[in-house]
Amino acid sequence: MATSFLETGSGEIRYQTKGKETNDPLLFLNGIFMTLDRWELFSKELSEDFFVVGHDMRCQGGSFCPDEVCLDDHVNDTLSLMNELNIDKASLVGTSYGGEVAQLLAIEHPERVKDLALITTTSEIHVEMAFTALRWKMGAETGDPRKFTLSFLNDVYSDQFIRDNPGILEKITARLEEASFNYTGAVKLLDAFLDIRENPITPGLNEIEVPTLVISARNDRVKPPEFGRKIHEEIEGSTYREVEGSGHGLVVEKPQELLNFLKAHLESATLP
Repeated sequence: MATSFLETGSGEIRYQTKGKETNDPLLFLNGIFMTLDRWELFSKELSEDFFVVGHDMRCQGGSFCPDEVCLDDHVNDTLSLMNELNIDKASLVGTSYGGEVAQLLAIEHPERVKDLALITTTSEIHVEMAFTALRWKMGAETGDPRKFTLSFLNDVYSDQFIRDNPGILEKITARLEEASFNYTGAVKLLDAFLDIRENPITPGLNEIEVPTLVISARNDRVKPPEFGRKIHEEIEGSTYREVEGSGHGLVVEKPQELLNFLKAHLESATLP
């Protein structure tokens, strides 16, 4: 993928594109601790038919990190990136925090969204979800890659995936060290997510009228299926899918199954 940087006026946003610019545009929106590189398999597969765009949000990966950050900042950066690339309307695929950004963008700027795929995401925060995010925040505040990983590992991945991947703790720890992970940025992103407690997205979901696919993971301990089903119930005409045998990290645990769902959704959404 071609790597570039978008100047926002406050700092630079790292982004990549793949595929022909004449194809229908498809934007991937990251989960809270992700970078755009985690979409590589999906970008490779879908770039034959789509102009694929991924970016590191503020406080992620190669993008800048201001003193404060909120969901609306990420919505506005996504719009700025679309404007930079002369994209009037795009398909949005967002996982977890990226799904929340996608929902808000579709509510506030419906004219810019062609269709939505929302993966292991939520539109509201209940107390147990807030406690999980606060524990992750405490882990990030240590600045210690091992302690941080231990704060979220059992939440993000299913028991079976952890058993099937011996050494996963060490692998993630090493990846964080190699990438010079932004722990301060992670704290700011978690604060932005926790703001949904006071400002839930749910009341605006009935305004979304574009084709929408909602995908939950059966063993998701972070944003359990009940939250995906809630989104599905609020968005008229949406489609709901639930993947068995995966935890919250569906993009990593079941990439091929997820890709199949996305392909079917995108094909359906592009039909005349």
